[in-house]
Amino acid sequence: MSVDRAVERVLHRLSDAQVEALAAAADGRASPGGALGAAVVGAQPGAQAAVAELAERWAATPALTGSGVALALRLCLRARTQADAHRSLPVWTGPEAVGEQRLTAGVLHELISSAQERILLVSFAAHTLPSLATDLEEAVGRGCTVDVAFESEHDSAGAYQSHQAQPFHQVPGIRRWRWPAEQRPATGALLHAKALVVDGRRALVGSANLTQRALSANLEVGVLIRDPAVSEAIEAHVRGLMARGVLTQE
Repeated sequence: MSVDRAVERVLHRLSDAQVEALAAAADGRASPGGALGAAVVGAQPGAQAAVAELAERWAATPALTGSGVALALRLCLRARTQADAHRSLPVWTGPEAVGEQRLTAGVLHELISSAQERILLVSFAAHTLPSLATDLEEAVGRGCTVDVAFESEHDSAGAYQSHQAQPFHQVPGIRRWRWPAEQRPATGALLHAKALVVDGRRALVGSANLTQRALSANLEVGVLIRDPAVSEAIEAHVRGLMARGVLTQE
């Protein structure tokens, strides 16, 4: 096994705090001795085995210093932390969402409440949900630009039907957008996307509409995207449609 593979195994087995303790134990040493094993006393057997393998590879590589091992561990730990911060997470409505799986309504609230600059919200079916309306109104009050695009009975030629002609109409300051029938490539084409993008950095994309049933009763799935590049790309596409007049402001 190579040194880099041994480092990978350590990163796979140890927590952030254990990796940092291991790096501190290695830093400045000429050889591993028993320092690495002592740094992870009490760790799981698999973690201890990974550390022992790293110590063996280090001892078998004369040119490798403890400072080099420590640097490798800390750089890998930093990369792992950054990757975790951008990792997407599943979002659900429905039964038995556990662990890291989040609930749709909670993620909507969290994202909108955290917005500092702008919010882009797109949905097929949309009803005025009081809690969401409050979140949007508070965002406007913080100075956020809020753009919403929803399907309508008129533009869908009746393919979409709703008891609310203008969802969230009571929220002052939001900008409303539609996909005019004359801009659609064929009769029956629908504005069917469901997406929320906040500050161009985080996004929620999924199957759930902005209806009480979709946020509390249905079985719906989505993805919380924490990668700014992907979130920005989603927002840029929709705003491009706005700029070119494919979506028009009401």
